[in-house]
Amino acid sequence: MKKLTLFVSTILFAGMLTMTSCSQETKNSAQETMEDAGDDMQDAHDEFTAEMKADKESLKSDLKDAMDDVDAKLEEVDKKIDKATAKEKAKWEERKAELNEEKAELKDSWDNLEEKTADKWEAFKADTKAKVEKVKSDLED
Repeated sequence: MKKLTLFVSTILFAGMLTMTSCSQETKNSAQETMEDAGDDMQDAHDEFTAEMKADKESLKSDLKDAMDDVDAKLEEVDKKIDKATAKEKAKWEERKAELNEEKAELKDSWDNLEEKTADKWEAFKADTKAKVEKVKSDLED
């Protein structure tokens, strides 16, 4: 009977050790998985932030170029207004007002550029690019 009790005790003790070590391995594995997931999320966030920053810089450059183009066109229109007849002046004054309105829209986009957060960024970027393209197209005419 002593041998049987000793044998059962040994089996139970070995089983507890096995279960405890498996449980610890499972905990370690779960912890590593959570850490990996956290690292992946941080990497994705960092990548998105870097992309958004690059997009903002590119958009700033596009806006600045478009505003510079509008300024150049405004100078050109002012010269034409100075040389124009009364009938032509009205046409050029109207064109100047259109250009000033376009410039104001671009300036508004410039001013709001840094405030845009990730959730509204894509819509803002698309809208601003459309404004820049409209101005470029308008200046080519």
